[in-house]
Amino acid sequence: MLKKVSFLALFLFAMTSYSANALLIKVDFTSTSTDMWGNTTSAFDVTQAGFAASTFNSLTDAIMTAVRNDFYNSSLYGFISNDKQLNIDFIKAAVTDDVSAIDPNHYTIQVGSRLSGPYNGLGVACYTCVSRSTIAPNTIFGSIFSNNIFSALTISAGFSWDTNEAVNAIAGTLSHEIGHGLGLAHPTLAQPNPGESAWGLMATGAAPSNMPNIERLKDRAFSYENMEILVNNLGERSAAVSEPPAIILFLSACLMLFFQLRKKNNQASLMG
Repeated sequence: MLKKVSFLALFLFAMTSYSANALLIKVDFTSTSTDMWGNTTSAFDVTQAGFAASTFNSLTDAIMTAVRNDFYNSSLYGFISNDKQLNIDFIKAAVTDDVSAIDPNHYTIQVGSRLSGPYNGLGVACYTCVSRSTIAPNTIFGSIFSNNIFSALTISAGFSWDTNEAVNAIAGTLSHEIGHGLGLAHPTLAQPNPGESAWGLMATGAAPSNMPNIERLKDRAFSYENMEILVNNLGERSAAVSEPPAIILFLSACLMLFFQLRKKNNQASLMG
């Protein structure tokens, strides 16, 4: 059963969202859930990389910031004007959180420890199903297996993870799998890109890319070719905050809160 996101979360999203009609990707770090392929994950466990459990919020916030930077850093690409960005939004929320009041055009990707399922790599996602809307809203279209990532890259991390390495490894895989859902495929070898690595975000350790694992610890970026595809598939919007959509969402949030409080008061009166 879906539950409504809190008024505060809706308010904050309304104030920071650039478009009420953009594609919205929910990133779920907390649920035990199963994706469209039958892969089940539990909650993201930061202790698997040697971090204290108390760092969960700060680490997941940093991962979300890194993902947004992957999609929003338009100034790194010469063919996107500095006042434009991709028409896509991201929110950290559970698959059971109902965000339809924010944006009915939303899909979920889960991040956590792999429990079971047909796939046992670092991550998996559908190809083009998000950009073409061939799946139902809120479908879990992909998974990031954080336990597999931390295990596979521990040697590359020198057996001791720092925050930047962990953020780059998880966020890089997350942006990669979201990229698949938006129509991006694995490239052959390295591709020109504005990131720290010769390999872009859509590169993979297997053929045809053959990217060394240590590259996953760097702050990679989408290749110029990939970004052109994303612009074509998603479209662009103003990078400045669009006030009318934000105001509309804020007023909607206020109305939702008003009716929820009114309903509770009516129920209390009936019980009295």
